Amino acid sequence: MDLGVGKHKILGSVGPASGDLTVALVGPGTEFEGVLKAGSGQVCLNSSFKGTARSDGTIFIDEHGDVEAEISARVLRVSGKLKGSAKALEKIEIMAHGVVLGDITTPVLVVEPGGYLEGQCHMPIPEAGKPEAKPGDIRDVSV
Repeated sequence: MDLGVGKHKILGSVGPASGDLTVALVGPGTEFEGVLKAGSGQVCLNSSFKGTARSDGTIFIDEHGDVEAEISARVLRVSGKLKGSAKALEKIEIMAHGVVLGDITTPVLVVEPGGYLEGQCHMPIPEAGKPEAKPGDIRDVSV
């Protein structure tokens, strides 16, 4: 099953703690296997899913989500359970009751108290030539 999502806006709501428009919502009691492809926006998985999920936006595994997959997204937020690998271009957030069992790759990792990660975390070294801001840095900004 190839579920291509993101070409049309399915839902008009705004996802939790993000500015992304929700483009797909898979609710409790739903089970599916296959390939999920989404454009920008947020995909909310609050169900059982096995396969591969890719998004140019946010993938949110909600509290009833039980996902066994290889995931690639701009942002990944986990409040449910993820078993598999995950790669996020911006960040991965493991919420208070979220469980991640597998290897992850992300430049930013946030784990709330009560969140759980078992696996390896790979954090790429920032690109050379881009100055990193340090606490206390003062920059001259002309307006």
